[in-house]
Amino acid sequence: MKPPKGAKIYPLTHSQGAIRYMWKYSVHRQSSQIPCSVAFEEELDFRLLARAVNIEIERNDCLRLRLFRDERLDLKQFFLDEYKLDKILVKEFSSKQEQEKYFDEESSKALNVYGGETFKFIFFRTGGKSGIYIKTTHMVMDFLAIFILFKDLLSVYDSLKNGTPMPRPLAKYEEVMIKEQTGDAYREKAEKDTEVIEELFRKDGIRPFYNALNGPKVLDWQEKLLHNKNLNMPFIHSPFNDSTHLLKIPLSEEASREIGEFIRENNLSPEWVIQLGFRIYLSKMNRNTNDTVFWTLCPRRRTVKEKRCGGTLASILPWREILGNDTSFIDTVMQISGTQAMLFRHSDVPFARVRSMERKNFGLSLVQTACSMMFSYLPSREDFFENRQYEFSAYNFGHYTMPLYVLTMQSPSTGNFVFSYLHRTLITKDKEVYDFHEGVVRAILVGIRNPQKTIGEILEEI
Repeated sequence: MKPPKGAKIYPLTHSQGAIRYMWKYSVHRQSSQIPCSVAFEEELDFRLLARAVNIEIERNDCLRLRLFRDERLDLKQFFLDEYKLDKILVKEFSSKQEQEKYFDEESSKALNVYGGETFKFIFFRTGGKSGIYIKTTHMVMDFLAIFILFKDLLSVYDSLKNGTPMPRPLAKYEEVMIKEQTGDAYREKAEKDTEVIEELFRKDGIRPFYNALNGPKVLDWQEKLLHNKNLNMPFIHSPFNDSTHLLKIPLSEEASREIGEFIRENNLSPEWVIQLGFRIYLSKMNRNTNDTVFWTLCPRRRTVKEKRCGGTLASILPWREILGNDTSFIDTVMQISGTQAMLFRHSDVPFARVRSMERKNFGLSLVQTACSMMFSYLPSREDFFENRQYEFSAYNFGHYTMPLYVLTMQSPSTGNFVFSYLHRTLITKDKEVYDFHEGVVRAILVGIRNPQKTIGEILEEI
């Protein structure tokens, strides 16, 4: 979509640059889409909600952000002054299974980003619940931006329904972009952050080990094929063979309650505990290596303005942790919390620079990586929509650049944990994902039941 005459043209931010970089590893644009829905136990007036969506487009400028290629084929962007949706599709489902099947299929269809299609809304009803589905390119929204959108949209809807004043205006993503792209302070911080992240990732020059959920089978095969017993990291990126399957595995009420009580009693973040479970079992599956590394999303929303605007601000960084066999479970949780704080403080590093750092330090080709997965923990609050009970769902977008993406969250209505595993079908089977999940849960439960138990002891027990 070409910009109108007089439109202000902007280059990509570094968060958007990470998404563009990911497109190098997939010919499928849907590999960087975010499809999800939120459903409420009430009857929503979809005509009124459609009005609210158009008001939201006025309030939330990332919904008016469009992308194009200039004469040099560089990806650029601009904001439309105004935009409206004439019609929003409404779907009626007889069951949750039918809803999931339809949206999984719909989510795997690519948005025509260069044609001006950066998002799509669908309203739906399923078994007494009314909901809103959105599919958006990661270029214009990250997960937190979607939650900001849902919350503001429902507030606008309530204002229309009750005849009350509109909610407080959102901050402008455009202003955040300008500050990042023109501020000297940001450029200086990005340089300093690069040095910190490189040192954190390099770990004294020790070459990391690729930790896959199904063990070193791919690595073993390539080491034999290439006659290289010290490969460490396989040739894993495949721009064409990147089809995915999504498995959603809810944790039992009993296990969720046990983990939740441990987290509350020790004043911990659920992300730290769950992530340690992943790392312990990855170690178990991969020759008992204590060196675990995977990509993580850092939100980069620090100021009030950044926390109240749409857009994509997340940064992709490598999170490397070396587990000590003689270190207790609880002390390792605190080690992880310290690393997270370090990453979040120093997250203003362009992904292209991070990827270059990885390749340069360890002599990798374009299709090799030390990171076997992407992990995200999505915080959810029961009172996020005030008095409304809600159900959040993510869907399979069909293709992905990494072998595995894991999204973990607590159900806002029950508090039970839900693990969503998006895995590449070429190298990983469903049974391997289920077996991996069971091992991760075992590692967590063994650790929280005896937090003084060492990582080495937990590895032996699981």
